[in-house]
Amino acid sequence: MKLYTCKIAPNAKKVRLYLKEKGITPNLEIIEVDLFSGEQNSPEFRAINPLGKVPVLQFDDGSVIKESLSIIDYFEEIYPKPSLTGDSPEERAKIKAIERFIDLEIMGMMGVMAHHMMPLFSSRFTQSSDVIKYGRARQAEALDYLDHYIADRSFVYGDRVSIADITLYVTFEKAHIVKAELDPKYKNILRCYVNFSQRIRALSS
Repeated sequence: MKLYTCKIAPNAKKVRLYLKEKGITPNLEIIEVDLFSGEQNSPEFRAINPLGKVPVLQFDDGSVIKESLSIIDYFEEIYPKPSLTGDSPEERAKIKAIERFIDLEIMGMMGVMAHHMMPLFSSRFTQSSDVIKYGRARQAEALDYLDHYIADRSFVYGDRVSIADITLYVTFEKAHIVKAELDPKYKNILRCYVNFSQRIRALSS
C-alpha cells in the first residue's frame, strides 16, 4: 500500500497522527506530495486522485481511498483496539458527528479564509474580504458551540482520545496562517488542545 500525504496538509496529518496514536505501523510506503510546487496537479498524481488532494491510500491493485476519515475507518476495521472512533454504534455515531462538526465548521472555514487571504490561491479564486468576514463569523459560532459541548472533559468526547481530538489538533496547529489562533476565552477547547498536544510530544520523544 501507498499513502500519499503532505506534511503541511491538515487532513493528511490527521491520518499520520491517527496511526501514531493507535501505535500501529501498517506496511505502508509514504509518498510526500509537494503541494507548494503544484505536484498535486501533475498528470501522474491526477491519475491517482483527479481531485488533486491528499491524503490518498492506494492499494496494490491500484484502487484508492481518498478521504481522511474513510482511510481512518479502513484502518480502524483492521486494528480495532484501542478504538479511536467509539466502542458501540451509538458512541461511534456521536464521535463522528462531533469530528465532522470540527472539520466542516471550524477547519472548513479556515480553508475558506485561506482561499481568500493567501497569495498562493489568488490565481485560482476571486478573493473577497466579505468571504473572510463570513468565515470568521461562522467559525466563531462553531467555537461557542464546541466549547459548551466539551464542558469539563479532558478530551473532546470524553476522558480518552478520539479522532475528534486529532481533527481539533490539526485544525489549530496552523491556524496562525489565517490569523485564526484559538482565543484563550475558549477554555474548554484549549484544554483539550493542550492535552492532546502533550500526548503527541510524548509519543514523538
